Amino acid sequence: MKKNIPIVLSIAGSDSSGGAGVQADIKTLNTMKVFATTAITCVTAQNTVEVNRIIKIPGSIISAQIESVRKDFNISAIKLGMLYDKEIMLAVRQSLKSLRKRPIIIDPVMISKSGDNLLKPSAIKSFKEKIVPLAYLLTPNLEEALKLTQMKRIRDEEDIKECCIKLSRLGAKNILLKGGHIENPKKSIDYLFYKRKIYRFESKRYTTVNTHGTGCTLSAAISGNIAKGMDLIKATDESKKFVTKAIKKSLDIGAGSGPLNHFP
Repeated sequence: MKKNIPIVLSIAGSDSSGGAGVQADIKTLNTMKVFATTAITCVTAQNTVEVNRIIKIPGSIISAQIESVRKDFNISAIKLGMLYDKEIMLAVRQSLKSLRKRPIIIDPVMISKSGDNLLKPSAIKSFKEKIVPLAYLLTPNLEEALKLTQMKRIRDEEDIKECCIKLSRLGAKNILLKGGHIENPKKSIDYLFYKRKIYRFESKRYTTVNTHGTGCTLSAAISGNIAKGMDLIKATDESKKFVTKAIKKSLDIGAGSGPLNHFP
C-alpha cells in the first residue's frame, strides 16, 4: 500500500459544470497521480454559457476545512483559485500561516470565460496586499496582469518583463505570465519570471472555444508537479504540455465554452 503519495491542497471555488475550479483541480491532480485535498471557498451555479449564482462559504468554514486537512495530511503544495472577496482572503491568509513553508501557487481568478466577476472588483486591492505576497508562483493571464499592475497594455517582451517586475514588487516570488499569442498568433507562449530571468514556454495554438478551466488546470498541474519534487522550470514545462494536450483533445460539450479533456 502506497503511503508516500504527494498531496496538494486546492483552495478554490466549486464549478457545477465540472470544467474549472475545484473540480478541474481534482481531475488534473488525479491524472498526475497526486492526491487532491480541498477547501471550497464558494459554490457557483454555472454552465458553459454563464455563471448564474455565487454563494460564498463563510470564512470560519473555509478555515475549518483548511485546518482539518492540515492536521491529517502531509501537504506538499498548495494551490489557490477563486477567493471572491476580502473576508475569504483574510480567512485563507490566516489559515495558511501554519503552512507557510509549503509552496503556494496562486491563480488570480478574476473573470469567468462568460465574463462574470469571480473576484469582486472592490477586493482587488486586498488581493494585491494580502494574497499576492504569499505566492511562490503567481499565474495571471494578460487581463489579470493588467488589472494587478494597472499597466495599459502588454504587447511585447519588454512589456512582459516590466509586468513581471511590477508583480514581483507586490510580493510574488515567481510569476508565470500566460501570454497567449503576443508574438505569434500560431503559438501559445507563456513567460516564466524565475530568479530574475524570463523563460519562454511555447506550444502550438489550437483554434477552439473549448478552453473552460485552462487557468485552473495549468496552476493545478504545476502544483502537482512541484508536489512531486520537480523544480519550477520543469514543473512549468510539463504542465504546459499537459494543458496543450488537454486543449487539443478538449470536449465539445455544452452550448458555450466547453471544458478541457483532463484524461486525454
